[in-house]
Amino acid sequence: MNLWVIVAGVLGGLGVFVVVRELVPSPPRLDAALARLDPGAVHTPAPPNNRMTERIAVELGWLPVPATDLALLGKDRESWVASKVACLLVGLAAPPFLTGLVAVAGIRLPWSFPVVVSLALGGALFFAPDLVTRVNAAERRADFRHALTSYLDLVALERGAGAGPTEALEAAAEIGEGWAFARIAGALDAARRSGAAPWTALARLARETGVSELADVADIAEVAGHEGAKILDTLSARAASMRAEALAADRARAGSRSTTMVIPIALLGAGFLLLVIFPVVYRTFGPG
Repeated sequence: MNLWVIVAGVLGGLGVFVVVRELVPSPPRLDAALARLDPGAVHTPAPPNNRMTERIAVELGWLPVPATDLALLGKDRESWVASKVACLLVGLAAPPFLTGLVAVAGIRLPWSFPVVVSLALGGALFFAPDLVTRVNAAERRADFRHALTSYLDLVALERGAGAGPTEALEAAAEIGEGWAFARIAGALDAARRSGAAPWTALARLARETGVSELADVADIAEVAGHEGAKILDTLSARAASMRAEALAADRARAGSRSTTMVIPIALLGAGFLLLVIFPVVYRTFGPG
């Protein structure tokens, strides 16, 4: 059992080292500092300075990565892969470490116990970043859709005031506030500097973030830019449609949560009834 103590200490120390190494802030980057000077620019995740993180990402190049979700959250692939490895090491090291502490206290456990628990916990923690990233990206994407409805209304107002398609898209992005408007304004600003059409920037941003509604806006703006079509009614109808979809989704989510509340309410009711009838049952059938 002394061998288990040594193994637990080594694995535990390695897990703590990896976690602390990932939490230590890296030195400031020049490109990130220059990007912060331009509030309208698109802030893409900068590559990490941590060599260990880069080596881990290179060795695990075969690992599937949710690139769209990471781009939406502003995270890079290397840090995400390193977080999965760190979670795996912590999950593998925790059971042997605890087993070693129990052994020091004089309690003997079978050798298969820490092995099985380590594999199970390590596998569960290895996939934990996937779940966290998926949930956070879904919430972020929903926030983007809510902001996009307001953006469509602003574009429609700009078009109604006589602005052209390009001017309406850029002015509406500058009026709004929040990270979603900042991403749209940054994409449009980058397109203007490169001489590209603004709808191509919106379509590219839609592919990066996975927001299909933004691609619809790009198609509407492209038709207006090429054919000079009136898009005021189209933008207003699309904004109303997105609001109706968001309202239906919120109602469905509220209905599902109301359904799940039936079980705890039923358990509370059963517990209350048991508490009420227990004295009567005890006096009736209990020892005299």
